[in-house]
Amino acid sequence: MNGKLRSLCLAAALTAGTLTASVTATAAAADAACGPVAKVFTTQADGDLWLYEHSAPTTGGFSWAGVKQIGWGWGGKTFAGPDGRVYNITSGGELRRLRYNGSGWDTYPGGGQFQTIGWGWQKFVETANRGKITVAADGSFYTLEGDQLRWWRHDEQAGGWAPGSGRVLDVGWGRFDLIAASGDGGLQARDAAGALHRFRYHTASERFVAFDAVPAVGWNGRGTLFSPGGDIYYSVRPDTGELRWNQFTEDTTGWRTATGSVIGTGWGTDVDVTATTSDCSVALPGPAEPGHVGGGVDAPHVADLNSGGRYVLGRKYHTGFVTDWYDPVEKNWRPTWEASTYGSIYAPFVDRSAGTVTFAAGVGSSGVDLVTLRGGNWQATTKVPLRGAMSAPPTLVRRANGTFAVYALASAGDEVGHLYVREQLPNGDFLAWRRFGDPAADYFAINAITRGDETTVLATEQSGVPHVFRHAPGTAPVPAGQLTGARVPGPLTTVLDSNGTVLVFAVLRTEDGIFIVHVRREKADRTGFEETWQSLGEFGRRGVLSEPVSALLLPNGTVAVSVPADGKPYVTTSKGPGSTEFAFPWTPVEVSGDFWFNTPTVLAMSRTGEVLLSAESEGNRRHLFSVSVPADPATPLRFAGGPLYGY
Repeated sequence: MNGKLRSLCLAAALTAGTLTASVTATAAAADAACGPVAKVFTTQADGDLWLYEHSAPTTGGFSWAGVKQIGWGWGGKTFAGPDGRVYNITSGGELRRLRYNGSGWDTYPGGGQFQTIGWGWQKFVETANRGKITVAADGSFYTLEGDQLRWWRHDEQAGGWAPGSGRVLDVGWGRFDLIAASGDGGLQARDAAGALHRFRYHTASERFVAFDAVPAVGWNGRGTLFSPGGDIYYSVRPDTGELRWNQFTEDTTGWRTATGSVIGTGWGTDVDVTATTSDCSVALPGPAEPGHVGGGVDAPHVADLNSGGRYVLGRKYHTGFVTDWYDPVEKNWRPTWEASTYGSIYAPFVDRSAGTVTFAAGVGSSGVDLVTLRGGNWQATTKVPLRGAMSAPPTLVRRANGTFAVYALASAGDEVGHLYVREQLPNGDFLAWRRFGDPAADYFAINAITRGDETTVLATEQSGVPHVFRHAPGTAPVPAGQLTGARVPGPLTTVLDSNGTVLVFAVLRTEDGIFIVHVRREKADRTGFEETWQSLGEFGRRGVLSEPVSALLLPNGTVAVSVPADGKPYVTTSKGPGSTEFAFPWTPVEVSGDFWFNTPTVLAMSRTGEVLLSAESEGNRRHLFSVSVPADPATPLRFAGGPLYGY
């Protein structure tokens, strides 16, 4: 009988002799619920598989209900899942699923006691990778593979792996050498110094609801780490052979004790130690309901394709999301697609040569869809559900490496807005949503623009101060200052000028109560932004009627800006390439007929080098105007056009 078994028999004898001999190391764990025992499985060097039943999993007491040998000839890597499931990876890479039902092993069709559910898993038998696979209480597998955290789920009803299995949830995990799941999506990841980092992944929303939290007082160390669920963890210290118990509390981001409670000795010689992951549970909140935390932008975006076709798309008041398509063959406009579930969108990405227009749109309470339109054929429209349970229109950017990044606001409860990002990998898959920004801030608007592989993100909090972040692929957005000096009441617009400098446009309220357009420039060394906002001049009787501003870099190096005011679209341009001044007074676009414009306008370039301006008048009537780009920047833009044909 080994030392561990002797210590458990002694504990059992003491418990039988007196009720006070089993020591409870701590008070009852808050909100943790466990069954009578937590089932702990160990495989030993001789291939024996043992089951130990810890009878004080909620308190961390040194109390055991029993122990028995339940298997022989076990090798490879052994780890447990929910409801008695035990998994074994053979040295040849075969992944087998078994289930211990309390008195013996289940028998599967054909008479065997295991089912093979995968091949090629042999890397997790290697010494350096044995701690890099774990199973949560909901049956999700999590694996550490190089720099990546991956998610898997085996669908036992269908007899195969669920859709999405093997997808990468996050990158930058090469700093960890072990992961251990607890509950539904709770993870502890151990770094090179032995510190444990807390994560929690919500599978339905594909979003991390807890990300890289490190307690001030950590439970550090080496050795095996595993969980019976409920954020209760066991760890075997390799130097002493002690089995220790501890519990993590997410709302306080801390462990019950800094050292854990000793609940067993003689555990240092086992090859694998694991536990059924559903014997304990704790109720943890998922994402908050997607309450309203940011305004919509009902602007009619225009996209011109190399085929000669042209889209005008966006949400219409009281109608829903509508795309209008100009057919270059029939030379007429027609509506091609309506989606009542989609909200407002920000600027789409147009691939003229491919004939596609891609945008991100909110979909009610389910989150975000990445939608691609193709050549006026609504049947060729594709959608990638990104989920997330976001609460405001998302912002989409495409980076120099061809991948997309989506930024959005999610409710943290009580209509408080938090920032999230979801990035695409070069293979087309998307990482999980993860949060960034000041956790104490309440954000209501977000904007982003890409320069090379770096994205500049501006998120405005309720106090009216925009926060600046810089974001490189595969990393967390880094805070890069704030735009203080004036309260920004609405959404921002960004554009790169001819020097690649970021210009930020906002509509600010003057002391006279007039809303006018202002610009703020990035510093020449790109370390931040200038200290003050510059006015683009007053115009009209009441100022700007709606926002955001639309801004566009023209082929002649100037920046054009448009907004609606006094019921008309207005336009101005900068004096020249890289100029910090704007040349002309605000000029109204001449419109034939009695139309009133009070929704945001949109500027875009056509395939032939013209400037397009799309606008929507009262009554959901869309208009399109165009003008050739003057070679001389001193020449003002004079648009011509009118309502789309057929309206």
